[in-house]
Amino acid sequence: MTTTRIALFCSIVLLLLPPGAAHAEGITVTGVGTEYFFAQRMTFRVSARSDADIKSATVVFRAGSGPERRGAATFAPGKTIEATFVQPLTGGVLPPFSTVMFWWELSDAAGRKATTPPQAVEYLDNRFTWQQVAESNVRVRYYAGDTAYARAALSAAQTALARVNQELQAPVPPHVEIYLYATLDDLQSALMLTGRDWQGGQARPDLGVVLLAIPPGQAALAQMKRDIPHELTHLLVFQATGAGYARVPRWLDEGLASANEELAQPAYQLALESAFREGRLIPLEILCAPFSADAAEAQLAYAQSQSVVQLIRNRHPDGIRKLLGAYTGGATCNGGVEQALGYTLGALDLTWRASLGPQGAWLALVNSVGAWVLLAVVVSVALLPLAFARRKPQVTSRR
Repeated sequence: MTTTRIALFCSIVLLLLPPGAAHAEGITVTGVGTEYFFAQRMTFRVSARSDADIKSATVVFRAGSGPERRGAATFAPGKTIEATFVQPLTGGVLPPFSTVMFWWELSDAAGRKATTPPQAVEYLDNRFTWQQVAESNVRVRYYAGDTAYARAALSAAQTALARVNQELQAPVPPHVEIYLYATLDDLQSALMLTGRDWQGGQARPDLGVVLLAIPPGQAALAQMKRDIPHELTHLLVFQATGAGYARVPRWLDEGLASANEELAQPAYQLALESAFREGRLIPLEILCAPFSADAAEAQLAYAQSQSVVQLIRNRHPDGIRKLLGAYTGGATCNGGVEQALGYTLGALDLTWRASLGPQGAWLALVNSVGAWVLLAVVVSVALLPLAFARRKPQVTSRR
């Protein structure tokens, strides 16, 4: 048999062999899978065989663009294995509503290694059965209500993204996921299970995810027009600032989100007017940091932030983009205001307080720095002429 015929015969034999038989030696992965219980644990599984004992099996996983994590499975080495690794989901190791990528790395006693192709699992709140509607880069998931309810949310989201981005001119998020919980209790239980707080809505800008409690019914559309633009604003601010998002002051981020709500919240205005009358306004410097966990104080913080943002919009048409640009570049809370608007954070606070009513700039100053400080300044200025009057002029005589 000639060399050509031998090669042709071998090729035909290889083609006729069952898949994997041509590579009988080495590690063959026969199954890969995962399962999880929301906010409790995620289990990764792999089954494999080899002609030598398989000694190690390590799963590598990450959520979105987050850091890679590794977990070594515990099993009895052998030529055939069924290995598992259990990852607790408490403490935010894997953020809920993210896409988790994972793969296995195996090795046997002969020194051979195998790596499985990456696979994806959506880590959702699987206490509920989610349905979905989607269009372009927006997807709405829901487990209660009808298709019209979900499509109303989809329409509100697409309208809000276009409207809000006219001001911010941020890159469009590659994907937006909106989860509609049917009750506030359902949403709060999800947030508490994952270590989050009491909020009625939440955005995860790094994941492109928005969580909302909007009960189906006649009031749903009005709530959608408030809550959806609010949370999507956070996503767009993140798109505009990237790694600088952590430096954006809370008053600016939440003020923009509140100002972009399509329907006004009367409670904000009432809270602002009451605090103004009673001298309880929060210094703007304090609102650079995360807001208080107290619901009433947080409401006032939102109301003040919205009002400050409106003032900036009225007096500085391009001020919002300049502020975001400053914080993207690494500015501090006060430094960003100076760079973008040309005056200090304290001056912005004083100007805003003076704009709240007919009290004028002097009363705003009293509210801002305190009556005793202002009185000390006034007394000092009044005593200056007396100090100069005590000085005797020195006369130089020339002979």
